[in-house]
Amino acid sequence: MPATGGGPRPDIHPGQDTSTAHAHRLRLYGALDRVCVPLAAADVQAVFKLAELDCVTVHAVIDWITTARTLAPLPLPRPHPR
Repeated sequence: MPATGGGPRPDIHPGQDTSTAHAHRLRLYGALDRVCVPLAAADVQAVFKLAELDCVTVHAVIDWITTARTLAPLPLPRPHPR
């Protein structure tokens, strides 16, 4: 395997510094942990994909996670009368 010189590896996250994606992952995991959301394997994959997005989008998702946890649950729909 060739040496990369210690810099970001463009093959991992093309067009984005890996430290930015890593910071986004940490923030996303932190937000999910604060609202006690257990993560399945598919959730971890989603966090990795979301972390590759820009800062504004990642912060919007974190705000949605935080806000959604504070909202009262919606009532379940009643069955349709027959």
